[in-house]
Amino acid sequence: MSQRVNEINTVIKSIPDVKIVKLFEQSKIDIEGCITVFADGLEQPLEFNVTIHPQYPFKSHETETIKFSNDDLIEYKHIMQNGAICIHIAHTPVLSQKLIYDIESVKAWIKKYYINKDSDTHYEHLIVPQKAFKENHFAYFFNEVDYTFHKNQFGFVDYSIMNNGVFHKENIQSSIFQSFLDKDRKKIVDIDWNFQLKNLPQSTALFVFLKDAPSKNQRWVFNDWKDFETTLPQDFLKFLHNVEERLAKEKGKTLPLFVGYNISETEIHWQAIILEIGKFPIYGEKIDKQWLTKIEEDRFIHWAMTRNCSYKYFFGRGKLSERITESKILIIGVGAVGSILAKTLIRCGCRRLGFIEFDVKEPENVCRSEYSFFTGITNKTNDLINELFLISPFFEPINGGYDYSEAFDFFIKSHLADRDLKAEMEKHLEEYDIIIDCSADNDLLYVLSQLQIKSTLLNISISNHAKHLVCAAEQNRYDFIISQFAGNILEFDVDDLHNPTGCWSPTFKASYNDINVLVQTAIKQINLKFEQKKTLRNFVIDTDETNGFNINIKEF
Repeated sequence: MSQRVNEINTVIKSIPDVKIVKLFEQSKIDIEGCITVFADGLEQPLEFNVTIHPQYPFKSHETETIKFSNDDLIEYKHIMQNGAICIHIAHTPVLSQKLIYDIESVKAWIKKYYINKDSDTHYEHLIVPQKAFKENHFAYFFNEVDYTFHKNQFGFVDYSIMNNGVFHKENIQSSIFQSFLDKDRKKIVDIDWNFQLKNLPQSTALFVFLKDAPSKNQRWVFNDWKDFETTLPQDFLKFLHNVEERLAKEKGKTLPLFVGYNISETEIHWQAIILEIGKFPIYGEKIDKQWLTKIEEDRFIHWAMTRNCSYKYFFGRGKLSERITESKILIIGVGAVGSILAKTLIRCGCRRLGFIEFDVKEPENVCRSEYSFFTGITNKTNDLINELFLISPFFEPINGGYDYSEAFDFFIKSHLADRDLKAEMEKHLEEYDIIIDCSADNDLLYVLSQLQIKSTLLNISISNHAKHLVCAAEQNRYDFIISQFAGNILEFDVDDLHNPTGCWSPTFKASYNDINVLVQTAIKQINLKFEQKKTLRNFVIDTDETNGFNINIKEF
């Protein structure tokens, strides 16, 4: 017996309330044994088969490498289909201490789920096996809709393929729901995505809404078609038969079937089954002079992946204040600062953005902005909007994203003295809740300061080498910015700018990392003020690299 096996047996024997039923032994790969565990509240101790993997006491891909299993406990919460209980264990690299932690976690599981029969407040999704169908995986993304499905309702779903990728070492195809249709192909409701996703080519799938989860013990999804025998209505089975007959020429192709059910009074989840045309798990049988569609026995269900990508889940891990995310935002200037700002806002839950930018993207812009080299020379607004579409399915560019970029500069600077045109410009800009000027154009800064608009107007500028970021948020925006830069309050060496080859305008020196640190800090400050419902004042972000990197925010 190896030293490792000896240590495991010795340690477990020393743990109170634990007895070894079968000594631990080395199998071909794992170490296996059987124990009983007693906890306060039990009449008799519970028995567990224990499997210890070679990586123990370390996790493997965030998964515990010790398993405690008992098939008789399968009806309880937080237990896998193979009878292994789900436990979360504290970290230690010391095997003996890890075993003690593990047993304490088993006792905690016994008390919470076996004795007290607790139910977690959050919903636990059904356990669905992830197996490839003909060497391919399939994933379907859905969104919540403003429609109430009724039990046993069925029909069609239009869906679009987004991408073909790799899932670990196998192929995977990812698609999105587009709209639900009834059995006569009349549209029921559309899915809410951005228009780029809505314009993807569409294919047709099937759906049935069962209301109740297709599961055993509310934990594991059905694995055999016969499990659906008392669940799927006869009308749907006949519908399935008719669909297969109509698609006879498509024999061998896949057809998704989406099965819906309630996970709360108001929320629906959809699971996906991959059907193969020509091999539907049904057959006809004549009973009392009437043909019925029946479900075949011993037919394995090929489940696919589904993900709820509604806004509340998509941004569930964190978004900015609703004061920002629910606003219509205009960004003027989408160079390094503006493009980083735009992409951050979209990743943090913002949906409605418009842009003013007349410039085109050049290859040298890529190194410190949110653009791609692959798209070559193109309008910055076009390139940025396409990048944002790839990030969020909820991004809605205002006015197509292009807010009259060419005309804006001309009209706002040449008609400032025209009272009527000035009023028109003010009215137009007030369509936005927040306007952020990232243009570094002092002339525009002056002009915007002369307008009387109710929108929140911010100006964000960065100094050379990105040593400072200045954010002006108050009525004295112009004077404040000019005093910081032209007034030499901040260090700004105009003789040390980047001058490209040719007759180009010089620009400040800074890396993507330099700029991003300042922009993200500024967003943090702005968001925090909005969340705390405090007045957003002018502020400067200073950096110092004398003794490591230091950053400081100074409010005015």
